Amino acid sequence: MNFFAHALVASWRSSSPAYGLGAMLPDLAGMVGSRTPPVDHREVAAGIDLHHATDRAFHRLPVFVAAMTDIQRRLMALGVGRGAAAGAAHVGFELCLDGALLDEPHAIPHYLAALESARSDLRTAIAWPDDDIAARWHALVDRLAAWGPPERYRDLDLVATRIERTLAGRPRLALAAGESELLRGEMADIASCATAAAPGILLALRAELLP
Repeated sequence: MNFFAHALVASWRSSSPAYGLGAMLPDLAGMVGSRTPPVDHREVAAGIDLHHATDRAFHRLPVFVAAMTDIQRRLMALGVGRGAAAGAAHVGFELCLDGALLDEPHAIPHYLAALESARSDLRTAIAWPDDDIAARWHALVDRLAAWGPPERYRDLDLVATRIERTLAGRPRLALAAGESELLRGEMADIASCATAAAPGILLALRAELLP
């Protein structure tokens, strides 16, 4: 799952912005080129634990596995290589799932409150390994907060670009010349798949993660 979906899941358990920030932190840390850093805050740490529990549950859901298999198969049938098709199916589904979850109750307020906490009272609670990564972190949360609700996850052209950039640094998964356009041609179907799967995914995660 992507960070916005993690914020939504965190809102089921707690309205604490710190908890929501922790649930997003492993994904956001990757965006600034870092592993999940040590934190000096109980609720942030609990949110990080929830993130990992959510990912474990999500990645073994039959609806997710079936969607990945189908999207990868369709991309390969168009001529996308196996590794790139697998990577694009995984990343693309997760990003489109964020777009499908934008209308879920409490999702956007909880997400924005978590970002604001990272800019204010929790600004010093995260121990980044060096000043350069810390600067990238503060720039990232400022940028995400300024953008507001992540409506861009409904812009399929932007999502395709994000997929390409995410896979570009991974030689076995990177899209080769010409494969990006094949992916873009499939984005509407990938988004439709994520939207159709979203209710079942949320139901299954609630059953597993809520007390």
